[in-house]
Amino acid sequence: MLSVLYLAGMLYFGDCLCRCFYRFKSIQHRLATAFLVGLLVSSIITYLGALAFARAAQPMVWGNIIFAVAVGLAALKTLRRSPLNDDYNSRPAGNDKWDWLCLFSCFVFSSWLMWVTLDFPNGDFQFGFKSWSDFGANLSVSQSFVLGHNFPSTHPFFPGEQLRYHFLFWFQAANLAFLGMSLVSSVNFLSILSMLALVILVMTFAEQVFASRAVARISAILFFFTSSSLSYIPFLRTLPGISQAVKSIRNATQFVHSGYAYRGEDWGALTVGIFANQRHLSSAIGILFITLIFLVDRYQHKSVSSPRVSKGLIAEEPALPHGRATDTFASLYKPLLFSGALIGFLPYWNSAVFVSAFIVLGGLWLFFPIRTYLLCLIGMAILVGLPQVLMLRAGTLTQTGHSLFHWGYTIPEPTLWLVVKYLAWTFGLKWLLIFVALWFLTNAHRRLFLALSSLVVVVFTLQLSTDVFNNHKLLNIWTIFATIFASYALWRIGKGGFLRVGLAVVLALAMSFGAILDLFPLQNDSVITIPHQNDRLTNWIFQNTQPSDVFLTHSFLAHPILFSGRKLFLGYTLFAWTAGYNVGQREAVYKQIFKERNRDELIRLLRQNKIAYVGIDNDLKGNSLIKEFFDESIFQQNFQKVFEDTENRYAGLTIYKVHEQ
Repeated sequence: MLSVLYLAGMLYFGDCLCRCFYRFKSIQHRLATAFLVGLLVSSIITYLGALAFARAAQPMVWGNIIFAVAVGLAALKTLRRSPLNDDYNSRPAGNDKWDWLCLFSCFVFSSWLMWVTLDFPNGDFQFGFKSWSDFGANLSVSQSFVLGHNFPSTHPFFPGEQLRYHFLFWFQAANLAFLGMSLVSSVNFLSILSMLALVILVMTFAEQVFASRAVARISAILFFFTSSSLSYIPFLRTLPGISQAVKSIRNATQFVHSGYAYRGEDWGALTVGIFANQRHLSSAIGILFITLIFLVDRYQHKSVSSPRVSKGLIAEEPALPHGRATDTFASLYKPLLFSGALIGFLPYWNSAVFVSAFIVLGGLWLFFPIRTYLLCLIGMAILVGLPQVLMLRAGTLTQTGHSLFHWGYTIPEPTLWLVVKYLAWTFGLKWLLIFVALWFLTNAHRRLFLALSSLVVVVFTLQLSTDVFNNHKLLNIWTIFATIFASYALWRIGKGGFLRVGLAVVLALAMSFGAILDLFPLQNDSVITIPHQNDRLTNWIFQNTQPSDVFLTHSFLAHPILFSGRKLFLGYTLFAWTAGYNVGQREAVYKQIFKERNRDELIRLLRQNKIAYVGIDNDLKGNSLIKEFFDESIFQQNFQKVFEDTENRYAGLTIYKVHEQ
């Protein structure tokens, strides 16, 4: 199967690259790093290769050929040089079997999480209602690559302008589907392995910073329960008894409400469900962890000559910029430049993590004396990433006009007290465990936590995108770091006897109980099914339309037209708005078309906007933009009816063909 060969080549390619720059603490660390780097870089190479052959009949064929050549060149290059030595023997004492058992449990949980939120039963797309907006948009993007010849790339919801969305993960899923795997299987397969790789890197980071495998395992388990809000306390108080509480929890369909009326508080944005909805998030965060693990390793490696060494992170500042006499420029700076390039590759993968990486690196620059190193890394990231950011955000500021400074996140009329109260309630007992950890840890650990916590400061002081709610992704990342420090506190509390172990378990459950409750709504969520295989409308689209055709319809989010790889002149506007497209201008054209009563002028408008088909259904007739003046008769009288939903399976859809020139 070609998709399996591609995945093998992707992993090998990632390993070839990483072995030239990094030292690995374990075989798991090596595999996770190779997978994520291979996934990121292979996606970029394959996409650029396909884009270069946009005029070819099958651009993705050429993209895969170019990647195959890149794998061959990497293999030849790697054979001619000695890779860096691994550091397996420097690990803290521990039984490898427990590490593998922990990872197997994480794999099982990740598999459940991905498949329960996205499935493909009987050849139809099926996903949870809570994730319908993400999957509606992203699966449409993937299908536009697989079936819609989307080169040069535009968003299926807003054709005619370049794609300004971080889409590379969804392109890679489409590429695997193009090579023979079903799209849902490719999305879930990449998502499960990405989450497992992130968990491995979280373990590696925790083990490296705290010199403890136990802390690493606790961090891995609690990764899936990072939500630590105290909201479950008032929720449990409303239940009359234990049996009723068990029944309510088991049958819950909604996330536990935070108690605040702020935007998005009941969307589960800080639960593990965010990784199920936004599948490209975990792999991007993994790239950030790869960089942080390298920096901590370099920091520790340069400090072994210091007489003041503590367990885990080094206690005092090392003279990093000078290095050892045996270190060459290549060994000191090439890994930094490579790490900077990885960060620089993130804007089209996940722009929020790209911004988060700069914030974290800026915090490290502020709190640690490794500024020369970090400036090299940051400079490379800017050099690689800035042009992508400018293309992604072209026109956004002029269209939205939002200020960069925004105090209070989603809190209306915020004060310092309201912000502190919100943070205390949202992260609950995790704060207590963090304070315990910082009490026992060294000054360097405290500075590390402050550097990582710069993310929280930015969340509540800046607006990084059109929708300030998107700042929650920075909180998602910070929560992972906070959980690692809380895991150290639990390990420290649990050392020294049965009673202390019991106390640590109680604290862990009290911290994570809300996160446990929030798993049930994912399991019990109602599903949305989009017919695909053996579907009458889908088959008609494949047989009668071209991959590049644009439809004028209701502003759908998920529909067989989109999942057949075709585009809508104006799709669901939330994604277009947050990406910075001029939604208002397109809505004006949208209304103008449906308001027009002159046949010739209507045809001119449709052709001018490259619209090939007009689809009218009950949703369109009730569309608030046009329902006051909508009249289907002009289409009935002047256009050929090419599809009619006689069985009312698609809300009474009728499709009219626009006259060809």
